[in-house]
Amino acid sequence: MAKLTVEIVTPEAALWQGPATSLKSRTSDGELMILAQHAPLVGDVLAGVLEVISTDGVAYVAVDGGYLHVAGDDEGGTRATVLASVAEVAANEAAALEALARLTAVAAE
Repeated sequence: MAKLTVEIVTPEAALWQGPATSLKSRTSDGELMILAQHAPLVGDVLAGVLEVISTDGVAYVAVDGGYLHVAGDDEGGTRATVLASVAEVAANEAAALEALARLTAVAAE
């Protein structure tokens, strides 16, 4: 069975890493969902809430924007890495939206 590994990092820390079913992100081309065996790509991530679905449930991460890299890994699976300058893991989608409002307010200053 194909697998997907997701990693969400900032310059300061790795915020979320692990196996996942999917990663959903906003890009300049629209909303993008990454699944196992996704074609390799490099793209932008717009400010918004990333949604990572894993066997442990759903993780929500507010990001101020950044970059997405998807490629094959050494074990035949797919690795999706999001690099954001500022991000915050939230307990649920509502908390992630509040965190996003804080992140974008700070970025606007």
